[in-house]
Amino acid sequence: MKRKIMCLVMAAAMTVGMSTTVFAEDFQGEKSWNVTFNGEGMESNFQSSEMTEEIYRIQPGDTIELQVGVGNSSGSETDWYMTNEVLQSLEDTQSVAEGGAYAYELTYVDPDGEETVLFSSETVGGESSAGGEGLHQATGSLEDYFYLGRLDSREAGSVHLRVQLDGETQGNDYQDTLARLQMNFAVEEVEANTVVEKGEDNVINRVVKKVVTTAPKTGDPTQMLGLCAAALASGIVLLILAVVSMKKRRDDRKGDLRS
Repeated sequence: MKRKIMCLVMAAAMTVGMSTTVFAEDFQGEKSWNVTFNGEGMESNFQSSEMTEEIYRIQPGDTIELQVGVGNSSGSETDWYMTNEVLQSLEDTQSVAEGGAYAYELTYVDPDGEETVLFSSETVGGESSAGGEGLHQATGSLEDYFYLGRLDSREAGSVHLRVQLDGETQGNDYQDTLARLQMNFAVEEVEANTVVEKGEDNVINRVVKKVVTTAPKTGDPTQMLGLCAAALASGIVLLILAVVSMKKRRDDRKGDLRS
């Protein structure tokens, strides 16, 4: 009887164990993270350690999306740039995690809501990677600053980073690993130059990094017009004086002849 009860308990335990399912979850990072340019410098309300804490929550099969808002509170137009540097990938933390695969996507949403995919990889890492490079492969092409977009005064956009862990190629050891991601931003104020384009004067071109695509005329067209007008006026005055002088001479000659 005991043997039957034990077998029944074991069968029930095996049934429960076989029906246990591991569910993947989607995590959202803090949506209040922001970086703002005020005309004198950059201000942010978060640190890289907060990103690390968010990513620490994910397990194999989970997905996390981090969002950072970028805003321009200055009075001029600005061009925004960014680097996405991986300080420590999941493989750096534990060698047992080598061979893990990731889905990794970095996007930018402009003030009009239009989304631009900056970097996307269906699978980064996996069994084909040598030495467990993992996220390092994904950011290898983003080592330098790359262009995000232009923000006018009081405009804002957002950067979205989405990382998905492949549950099939990773074990439970990933719960003890960290992917430390550091997002650095750079801003350049846009300058307005008065240049000449297609023979027309006073055309305003937006100059990025002091690069002007059209060849400007030497000298200010407005000043040149002023000088021409002044020269014309002087010529007219001199002509009038010459006519008056010639008429006076003629009158003097006629007077001499009469006398």
